[in-house]
Amino acid sequence: MVCSCTWLCLAFLSSMFEGWLGVMRNLSSASGRFRQAACAVASALASSALDLLAPRACAGCGRPDLLLCPTCRSLLFRPLSVPAPAYAIDLALACAPYRGSVRRIILAWKDHDNRPLDVPLGQVMADLAPVLARLIDPLLRSKPAKAILVVPAPSSSTSLRRRGRVHLQPILLSLVQSLQQQGLTVRVEPALIMNSVRTKSVQAGGRRNRSRRLAGRIAVADPSRLADHPVLVVDDIITTGSTIRQCARALETAGALPLAALALAAVPPGHEDL
Repeated sequence: MVCSCTWLCLAFLSSMFEGWLGVMRNLSSASGRFRQAACAVASALASSALDLLAPRACAGCGRPDLLLCPTCRSLLFRPLSVPAPAYAIDLALACAPYRGSVRRIILAWKDHDNRPLDVPLGQVMADLAPVLARLIDPLLRSKPAKAILVVPAPSSSTSLRRRGRVHLQPILLSLVQSLQQQGLTVRVEPALIMNSVRTKSVQAGGRRNRSRRLAGRIAVADPSRLADHPVLVVDDIITTGSTIRQCARALETAGALPLAALALAAVPPGHEDL
């Protein structure tokens, strides 16, 4: 645990750093190269100071001085096929089972703003691309020759405000880049929106409860961008499959052609209340 004094120091450093960056951005007379270099130096200094005040530990097991230890990192890529959500999508894949260290890592990234985890989590999703490309190849042969759209499962407005970002974005970009290396024409398309909700996404447990809670709440923002496009739906965690099912329903209704669902992790069958 970090004492209250340490947190005050962290807040002070963060405030100073943000203020300094604001000044640098407003120096219109300074060259772009100088501003970029100055910001990089400030970022490095701030990172070093934060590491001294709140030493880094493995997000999976707590081992000191590592973002992820080798053991926990290896657990992130244990690909598994997930039972299909039973609506429009016949293929669902996850990078690893959602349990133990993998669960702690994803929660640290998703709910506790551990943004450095963007890189290793993006890498494991990218590593899934060759497997995915091979599996969807037969499906693509019967689809129109249009770009594949990578569509993130939407977050509620409450979650977006809390996180201050679309947390899946770096994961999507890693996946798209890897699929492009497989020779596919792919782009990210944030096509889905979700109405606000008061309960936490993963902790509202139970297949029936989740299905009722999500029914009719996921919609397509602009159907004209989706017509006849093959679609990959991406979420952070597949629990009961309810989110993926609602996403697929909305996408198909808008004229898209759902191909597969992907996730960083999936809850093992029989443990959907995790």
